[in-house]
Amino acid sequence: MVRSILALLCSLVFLAAAQEKAGGKLKVTIKPSDAVSAGAKWQVDSDGVWRNSGDSVSNVPAGDHAVTFKKITNWKAPKAQTVTIVNGQTTNLKKKYKYKGPTNEQTILLPGNVPLVLVSVPAGSFNMGRYTNETDSLANEDPQHQVTFANGFWIGKYEITKGQWEALMGTTPWSGQGYSINNVNSPAVYISWNDAKAFVTALNTHITNTAQGSATCRLPSEAEWEYACRAGTTTRFYWGEDTSLTSIGSYAWWNTNAWAAGEAYGHVVGTKLPNAWGVYDASGNVWEWCEDWYHSSYTDAPTDGSAWLSPAGSSRVARGGGWYNTAPSQRSAGRNSAVDTFSSNDFGFRIAR
Repeated sequence: MVRSILALLCSLVFLAAAQEKAGGKLKVTIKPSDAVSAGAKWQVDSDGVWRNSGDSVSNVPAGDHAVTFKKITNWKAPKAQTVTIVNGQTTNLKKKYKYKGPTNEQTILLPGNVPLVLVSVPAGSFNMGRYTNETDSLANEDPQHQVTFANGFWIGKYEITKGQWEALMGTTPWSGQGYSINNVNSPAVYISWNDAKAFVTALNTHITNTAQGSATCRLPSEAEWEYACRAGTTTRFYWGEDTSLTSIGSYAWWNTNAWAAGEAYGHVVGTKLPNAWGVYDASGNVWEWCEDWYHSSYTDAPTDGSAWLSPAGSSRVARGGGWYNTAPSQRSAGRNSAVDTFSSNDFGFRIAR
């Protein structure tokens, strides 16, 4: 009898010790979802492990523990929170980030904290291609067709700059080349389509490694590019018809105020007026690569805003005109193409997400 009691007591002591060692569970949920997408994370006791919303940690010793939250661009992180863990129980903590940046912008921080800003583009529909009797238009902009975006997306506020390229890629393709200025805020040039795709791959890897949201950056489709360029307008340029070309100089770096003015290079981004959705230099400065294969007309083009990838072609689409080009190339419907290995002093790109 005594032995049985002693055995029971030992078992109880062992069980209590096991429970104490096991500790409790901590689960943290972060709101809103936009903050989570932007990279909101949490950690316990500054252990250096940044966890996602909804993740939990088991076997946390009983007692008080500090939960801290990752600082992310454009959001105010919650203050550190002390939680009390109880053996054998789950402690649920819910915290909310507060948005403090522009509602239509998001920022990706490149190495060295170099910012890459994107602006939001709303869901909706538009007519892609040239309009009837549009001045200076070309047959490769036909047939005009409706494209519908079921969801909004993000697009670069500016063309990718030399500073952004060098921060992420560690190279300077424009070095030693002509018709380019040594300014980190001017567009990265001498960038082929293949080069632009390599940047996108490196960017998504960087986003993943630094917990800055989803790795969904890409080149824009041609439809996305034109939709974002037009910003709801139906005119030749996104600032109007401008038949006498009296306003183009306020919005674009083009032949007259760049090449013909003795400034034969891509200029600092964002120095001209933006369109209605906050996109700068969509017309002029440098041509911008899109994801699509080039086709000589829009017959059978996708109508959902996706890139036209089948059938494959021999060259890729570029849009927007450059500092060397005259007004026809600066139109919202204007198109260009080049093989994916081509690079030049007036070819660059912007990203989408």
